[in-house]
Amino acid sequence: MIHVGMDVHVRNSYLHVTDADGQVLKRGRCGNSLGELTDFLDPLDVEAMRVCLESTTNSRAIQQFLRQYGHQAGIDLTAEVLDARKLRVIAESVTKCDRLDAKVINELSRSNLDLPTCYMPDDEEFALREHLRTRTDLVRIRTMLKNRVHAVLHRRGIQTPRTGLFTMAGREFLDRLEIDEAGRTILDRYLAEVDHIDRTVDASTRTLRELGRRPRWAKPAALLQTMPGVGLITALTILAELGDLARFHSRASVANYAGLVPVIRDSDGKRYRGGITHRGSSHLRHVMTEAAWMAVPRAPVYHDLFERVASRRGKAKAIVAVARRMLEDAWTMLRKDEAFRYDAARTSGPIARNSPSGRKLASSVAG
Repeated sequence: MIHVGMDVHVRNSYLHVTDADGQVLKRGRCGNSLGELTDFLDPLDVEAMRVCLESTTNSRAIQQFLRQYGHQAGIDLTAEVLDARKLRVIAESVTKCDRLDAKVINELSRSNLDLPTCYMPDDEEFALREHLRTRTDLVRIRTMLKNRVHAVLHRRGIQTPRTGLFTMAGREFLDRLEIDEAGRTILDRYLAEVDHIDRTVDASTRTLRELGRRPRWAKPAALLQTMPGVGLITALTILAELGDLARFHSRASVANYAGLVPVIRDSDGKRYRGGITHRGSSHLRHVMTEAAWMAVPRAPVYHDLFERVASRRGKAKAIVAVARRMLEDAWTMLRKDEAFRYDAARTSGPIARNSPSGRKLASSVAG
């Protein structure tokens, strides 16, 4: 067994290769492609290899290249993506350079420690994540362009209709608007881009609906949509971002993964409690916060939580508390394969399974 420590960058990586005793066999820089990795590793001529690399944006692609190389070369190759944030020896190193980082990763690989690794989604999860994140990016770009349209009118002192600029009445208002030549040209360009992105977002949504009908996602997505405030996009985002539910041992660990838990410092009798950590998936935090605003007026259990926290700490922290509770409830629903238990029309109490509301929820999940 030989060990490879790999410090990964965008175009290339630095590799530090040793045997089990730490004897250096090879080290140097290598391009991030299957062919270049093959050229670098092939001369070693071994039967077993363990490769450890830091977590970066392209770590999943590098891991797949390494696995392909191991399969093609007939090598028992293990490629692990280490969580650099949990490896303080790397994250807080005073001297940062590729050669030393690769060496440290190699030494960790040769140790008997249980190294913290990153969760790597499979191909289907990865594809769903990519579609969802792309749609989110497009919606944000569209919002930016709409804000630019408002800015063009605001600089000219033009009052916008109360119905909104991007309703049918608002678009008629913009078409009839008498404005200077530069303003008209800029408005037409912004509006053309908004229309184009609208069509792209619609196409992206249709793709997600098709993905949501696949056997892997259909039932859990329908289950999650029984929760007030959760639609198809939110449900698919929860499924894609959480991935394998078994890797979370408790409700708190799910919230911690999404960065919805507060920073706590407790030492020598001194206790500090700050804002949320913001670690983990920002996409998951975003959709859960949006869903929380929709759920508060519909679900008494979330409304009560919101009011209780808002009275002490304000609405911003209250909505985060609701988002956390909803994510924890979503994980519990998926693990137990149960629909949401509270009727939005009632003030309190669970839904009986033989009640009309309970049968409606059950049929929506089964369908």
